[in-house]
Amino acid sequence: MKIRTLQLLAKEGSYNVYKNKLMSFASIMTVIATLFFLGIVLLIAVNITSNLEVMKRDLEVTVFLNVDVTPLQREDVKAFIEQKKAAGVVSSYRIETKEQAYANLKEELKNDALLRGLTAANLPESYYIKLTNPSYSETFITDLSMYQGVNKDYGIGYNKAGLDRLEGILKVFNYVTIALLVVLMVVSIFLISNTIRLTVFARRREIEIMKYVGALDSFIRWPFIVEGIIIGFIGAILSFFLTSQAYGWLQNVINSILVNLKLTTLKVMPFSPVAFRILIIYTIFGVIIGGIGSFLSVRKHLNV
Repeated sequence: MKIRTLQLLAKEGSYNVYKNKLMSFASIMTVIATLFFLGIVLLIAVNITSNLEVMKRDLEVTVFLNVDVTPLQREDVKAFIEQKKAAGVVSSYRIETKEQAYANLKEELKNDALLRGLTAANLPESYYIKLTNPSYSETFITDLSMYQGVNKDYGIGYNKAGLDRLEGILKVFNYVTIALLVVLMVVSIFLISNTIRLTVFARRREIEIMKYVGALDSFIRWPFIVEGIIIGFIGAILSFFLTSQAYGWLQNVINSILVNLKLTTLKVMPFSPVAFRILIIYTIFGVIIGGIGSFLSVRKHLNV
């Protein structure tokens, strides 16, 4: 396609958008709403996934030793953990001695009467172990539980099931939002299609004349398709700025709440790292929605 032809198509498409201001405005607002919802959903999913990864990295395998563990049994357990660390299964670990356990319990209860008769010697030593990958947990826990120094009554604590449930909820959330997004996209395409239909009807005689003088169907149709693409693009840009402002406000509010709740490991990530990707996604979706809406309208209602 020649440059002159492209310029003509862009000019005609832009003029059609301006000429049908009311319907164009309605179509642009629908595109904005659709893409804004899409962006919020994507950002929620990204934040949940990011925080789940942080929680996975911070998730600890808690191992209690027997109160009467022997030095040899203690060394066997430690040697096993060191071996797994060298193999890349364990990222880090820490030991809580009897004295540290007693001090932590005293600080937590804040009542000496509840600790009457209880000494550090009555408490078990424990290990708090972070794995490099939660998928290693089942094999790691099975192997560790075989050691005699590990307490069989307390067992080995690991809340991976809780994270698995959160991941399951995230999948369901993604399916529901995709379904809602499809509905909004259909509504957007319908509105844009109606806008182009009005333009086709208003210019039906002009189109007939163009057909009589030998204009190709594609040459007649393209300005309307360009009109839809422009509507989608404008909606995408406006929705991007709306999303960035709304997300920045929500980020400050939610992060403040998390700090007040002392959930410092969780946070809403900044918008800037994903801004360019969101802009690209918005632009692609906006252009596709506008182009499809126009194409369907022209194909169905343009009789030349």
